Amino acid sequence: MRAFFAVEVEPAPDPAAVRGPAPRHLTLRFLGEVDDPVVTELRRRLGPALVGRAPFEFELEGVGAFPSRDHPRVVWQGVGRGREELSDLARAVRAEVVSAGLPDDPAPFVAHVTLFRVRSRRDHERAIALLASGVPIVPTRVVRVEVVHLKESARTREGVVHRTVASFPLAGVRP
Repeated sequence: MRAFFAVEVEPAPDPAAVRGPAPRHLTLRFLGEVDDPVVTELRRRLGPALVGRAPFEFELEGVGAFPSRDHPRVVWQGVGRGREELSDLARAVRAEVVSAGLPDDPAPFVAHVTLFRVRSRRDHERAIALLASGVPIVPTRVVRVEVVHLKESARTREGVVHRTVASFPLAGVRP
């Protein structure tokens, strides 16, 4: 299955404030295609690795693009307060992924939620306008992290569908 680890990002409290699709998760580590035995090993490893970590909050703010603002392919909302806690959580997930036998990802972790991918001329124009204005299509808000999810990503005719395969609560959070 095509999989990744993520924290959930609830839709904005005011749906009218969102100009476009609302982000649903922040990816901690993309895995790509993994076999069932690897998934089983990751499920076994991650719970104990996260059980002592306290829940925390982060703040979504601003807007940016990969690979750059001049050549956007992915437009995202960044993280301000809580960035270090997210980076630390991503490092813990990464360590367990590597310990389970998957290759390390040399790319540095950049805390963000994807707002949209640039796939057409219209998307490109929208991205350039959004990046120039600096006004995010999703308002600044606080997100509480209590659980890490292992998610499956399946492509369908209607688009990509994400399904939670396993959940790993942080310290003091009931499953």
